[in-house]
Amino acid sequence: MVSRDSKVQVAVVVATMALATLWVRFGTTDTVSSGLFVAACYVFLFAGSHAYLATRGDGEAVPVAARWRFVAVVSFAVAAVLVGNSYSGVELGNWQLSTAVWALVAVVFGAYVAYEARDGYRTSRGP
Repeated sequence: MVSRDSKVQVAVVVATMALATLWVRFGTTDTVSSGLFVAACYVFLFAGSHAYLATRGDGEAVPVAARWRFVAVVSFAVAAVLVGNSYSGVELGNWQLSTAVWALVAVVFGAYVAYEARDGYRTSRGP
């Protein structure tokens, strides 16, 4: 039997692909608008199903709080990479801004994985 998570994820992917097709056909060729659209598509593809299910309060397979944390991490990562790529020529000391942003995203992702592992362990141990 197909889970609700899988059904929602397929619907999100189909909707994103439909929007992308419409954007290619009718959208603007402006670099900024296109970059923002691609960033929104990434957030929607990776976190859309979690945001939808968390909004509905569906914690069947994944707790609602964990869904919101995932949405926050994905949104942060996409926004950070968008900013890092937009200002890739800027230097911070000996580092390019884009390199610093990638390092920050890696640290945030590592902290997220560690937090989720700890939370999962605590949940499995019971009260």
